[in-house]
Amino acid sequence: MEIPQLSLEKVGGNPMCFGCGKENPHSLKLNFHEEGDGVKADFVPSECHQSWPGFVHGGVMMAVLDEAIGWASFIKNIYCVTAKIEVRLRTMGKIGEHLIVTARIDRQSKRTLDMSAEIKRPDGTIVAEASSVQFIVR
Repeated sequence: MEIPQLSLEKVGGNPMCFGCGKENPHSLKLNFHEEGDGVKADFVPSECHQSWPGFVHGGVMMAVLDEAIGWASFIKNIYCVTAKIEVRLRTMGKIGEHLIVTARIDRQSKRTLDMSAEIKRPDGTIVAEASSVQFIVR
């Protein structure tokens, strides 16, 4: 995989972020905190996140996983962008159910991070999982 040289303005907080923006009316409103070697947030999907009636759209699940991965690097002061992400939807998430998303850095090289994330139900059932390669922004 070719690794491009990336240079982006580092942002300390983006109120319009689709994943965590507090001022974006369409935001997922995810609020991550550091836990163990990664990050964790709660997510309760609403009707605006559905595909089949009563179930969460797969693209929304992917966005939640991607946001968690971004926060797992950001909280370590490593700024990244997604180069590759692979998502496995194990079961359908339900509208209104409490879901827990976690993410962590699995391996770091000079210019990339290998990362993983999961969305689980409180009983530990895995709803979705992702592995990702992130380009480190200079």
